[in-house]
Amino acid sequence: MQHEDPMALTPQERAAFDALPREADPGRLLEERTVQALWERGLLGHRATARHPLSKLVVAMGIAASIALFVSGLAIGQWIGTRSVAATMAEVNHQTAMQAAAAVQRAGSAYVSALGVLVQLADSSDAASVNQGREAALAALYAAVNELVVLAPTDPMSVAVRELLEPRSDTEGVGRSDIRNVVWF
Repeated sequence: MQHEDPMALTPQERAAFDALPREADPGRLLEERTVQALWERGLLGHRATARHPLSKLVVAMGIAASIALFVSGLAIGQWIGTRSVAATMAEVNHQTAMQAAAAVQRAGSAYVSALGVLVQLADSSDAASVNQGREAALAALYAAVNELVVLAPTDPMSVAVRELLEPRSDTEGVGRSDIRNVVWF
C-alpha cells in the first residue's frame, strides 16, 4: 500500500519553487522595527549607546579625557623624577667634593711627611738623591699651586705663590740643562 504524499509538488510548482531566490535581504528597516518592538516590550536591556546620536561625541570626549590624563601623568612623573634626580645629583656632587677635599688633605699630609723625612736625610752622603727629592717636591708644589689658581683664579694668595714659584734661572751655578724635574704620584 502506497501512500501519496499530500505535500508533493507538481513539476510546475517544483520549477517555480526552485526559481525563487535562496536568500533575501530583509533590509535595515526590518531590523530597526524588530529592535524597537523588543525594546517597547521590555525584552531588551538598555538601549545601545551606539544608536544614540550623541554616542560618537561621548566616545570622542572619553578618548580625549583619557589622552589628557595620560599626558598629564607623564608630565607630573617627569617633573617628580627630575626633582628627585637633581636632589640626588646634588648630594652625590656634595659627597664627591667632600671626598676630594679629604683626598687633598691626605695627600698634603703625606707630602709634608715625605718632606720631613727628606729634611732628616739632607745631611746624608747621598746628596744627589736629596737634590732629586728637592726638585720633585718643588715640581709637585708648583703643579699643586697651578691647580689651586685654576680652582680660585681671583685668590691673591694663590696667584702670589705661583709667581714666586715661576721657573727662573738657578742662582746656585747649576745650569738649567742639569736640573731634572720629577713628579711623583
